[in-house]
Amino acid sequence: MFLVSIIIHTAVSTGCGIKKQKKRFQMIRKLLGLVLGATVCLMLTSHTVNAGEAETPAPAAQKVILDSDMVALFDDGIAMMMLYRHPEIDLLGVVTVTGNSWANDGTAHLVRQLELIGGLEKAPTMAIGAQFPVRKAGFTKELLKKELADFGDVMDSYIGAQETENPKTWQEAYRNLYKKDPPSVNVRNDGVDYLIEMAHKYPHQIKLIAIGPATNIAKAVEKDPEIASLFDEIIYMGGAFWVRGNAHEAAEFNIWLDPESAKTAYRAPFDRQLFISLDVTDKTIMDRSRFEAIKSHIKNPELLKLFNSSFIAQRFEKEKDFSWFVWDVIASAVAIDPSLITSMHTAYIDCVAVPGAQYGRTVPYNKDEAPKGTRPADIVIDIDQDRFWKMLYTSLESF
Repeated sequence: MFLVSIIIHTAVSTGCGIKKQKKRFQMIRKLLGLVLGATVCLMLTSHTVNAGEAETPAPAAQKVILDSDMVALFDDGIAMMMLYRHPEIDLLGVVTVTGNSWANDGTAHLVRQLELIGGLEKAPTMAIGAQFPVRKAGFTKELLKKELADFGDVMDSYIGAQETENPKTWQEAYRNLYKKDPPSVNVRNDGVDYLIEMAHKYPHQIKLIAIGPATNIAKAVEKDPEIASLFDEIIYMGGAFWVRGNAHEAAEFNIWLDPESAKTAYRAPFDRQLFISLDVTDKTIMDRSRFEAIKSHIKNPELLKLFNSSFIAQRFEKEKDFSWFVWDVIASAVAIDPSLITSMHTAYIDCVAVPGAQYGRTVPYNKDEAPKGTRPADIVIDIDQDRFWKMLYTSLESF
């Protein structure tokens, strides 16, 4: 409008004849048309951009709860950290369960790792779940060792939590593991109730990632059957469908430690069940070059110190040709970016919960032959290995 005023003022204030004034006013009309047209275009463009911004808000972060038999770093710890630090994930909480570690040991590892990567003030909710699996065949050290000996031991008679004494509290576990007093932090003792509470608070919004035995999941479903249908999806790290187990010949470790709970969870009415089983993890191997790459990407000196003291690092130091598998980290990676999956197989899933040589075996069925009560699930067969390892390396740098 300032430009319009100048044009008019210049035209009328200049002394000239009638004919010249007519020509000047014709020129003014043309200039005014150009100026007003440009102004209207700018206003319309501005309105369109603002309207577009209002119609396409930034997507909300995906809500996630991790249910884990937590250990330090590889690989439950790294799986947790990937979720905690990712900008598109809202890690609401972490619930511990007995499996590779006792629930109290796992909680101590969880607290320590959260201390190191971001401080406990911003930590997700921490809750302790089931201290013992349902496992009707028993859970003593002697019984577990005998089962492995009888049914085809695969991983050097490894029995997880029962390799060590069960601490009375997570604080005692922290002192034993880290040789210092634990921080003052709120840890809930009702992990099963926490799962139920959050399912109702955020219906159809939470991905539940279960990377340990399914004990907490089964107890929650039995206590409140509605919650299965309230989760957006459940992702299991567990099972061995078309490959041999890694506890005994027929069973994957997480399932073998609590087959009864696995059977209950698999038959619950979750909208979607996704399995990261040995069928894909057997193909995802940490060889020496990847081990060294992992070390080089850990920039946090305290985490690097923790990593160097881990079981995996010690084995790599002692054995020239050592390699190891990656399990739980794949579940977190797929939750973050489902496009990492390159092939899947859909089947109806059941679990053998009768003690014996097949105890803990996960069985895939076609729809027509599936036992009554079984439900469909997607089993990941392959992932994009290059993109997966790049994601892992990048995430380590952010810790």
